[in-house]
Amino acid sequence: MLSRRSIVLSLPAAALFGAGHALAQAYPSRPIRVIVPVAPGSATDLTARQVVAGLTRLWNNAPVIVENKPGAGTIIGTDFVAKAPADGYTLLFNLSSHYTSPWLNKTPYDPVKDFEPVAKLVSTALVMITAVDSPFKSVQDVVAAAKKAPGTVTFASAGIGTTSHMGGALLNSLAGIELVHAPYKDGSQAMVDTANGQAQLGFSGPAAIPLIKSGKLRVLATTGARRSAQLPDVPTVKEALHLDYEVTSPVWAFAPRGTPDAIVNKLSEAFGTIVAAPEFKAFCDAQYLDTSYEPAATVRAAAAGEAAKWRRLVELTRT
Repeated sequence: MLSRRSIVLSLPAAALFGAGHALAQAYPSRPIRVIVPVAPGSATDLTARQVVAGLTRLWNNAPVIVENKPGAGTIIGTDFVAKAPADGYTLLFNLSSHYTSPWLNKTPYDPVKDFEPVAKLVSTALVMITAVDSPFKSVQDVVAAAKKAPGTVTFASAGIGTTSHMGGALLNSLAGIELVHAPYKDGSQAMVDTANGQAQLGFSGPAAIPLIKSGKLRVLATTGARRSAQLPDVPTVKEALHLDYEVTSPVWAFAPRGTPDAIVNKLSEAFGTIVAAPEFKAFCDAQYLDTSYEPAATVRAAAAGEAAKWRRLVELTRT
């Protein structure tokens, strides 16, 4: 039998649970704004719109609106959400720049302390590419050539400090080689010059996959922790070289710090349902993305580690 004291002590916890449950039940009661800190048409933007469409269906036409707020390398939109009320009605869908921007530029927010992680949704591995007539048939060939003649093998990227730059910088660090970085203003020209042999290698995002599948580029490896669902026959750098190598760019959902757990968890569970749906998998296949859903508790626990990992990658691009 419960004592009077036990019953009294349990009342605050029960009241909190009841309040949280009621809050989640009532949410949303007005339109939700999903802020995307990049321009329309990007992988992050398209992912946000796909998730929002699913959320609208799942919650019986609840009003959820995507707003693009690009600028300053995602800082403008990200800061907007950091300063928004922590009530669940302003969310952020962001990519790896969420964690890299503070190390590349001075930001008015902290990527860990000022946000509540809601979910990890998708991820994109880079592809290590070369021309179809290149002498490089594997990532092992690249490492062997770079060790034989240091400073003679170049790799193209989408620019200084980008994930494609990080892909080459991390390979240099872990494999003990000296690939020479050739930064471009955008990834598309880097791909073109890699395809025609002006750059010996390139690290590129999903935009290269159609060129790989059409035979216009040769893929040597992918940069994820496991093989890509889009290129299942292509090894990862990690497995090819037996190195602790990974460069992937996820899309996460965040809320402002202090958003009630009941709302964060309701959103996280809804996102998990959406990502598991066949139509979302079809979307990912069409966009060359890999689903990689992780719930709020997992991404919250990993946030500090993510920040440290991306800081290290940024630092490698400066060496």
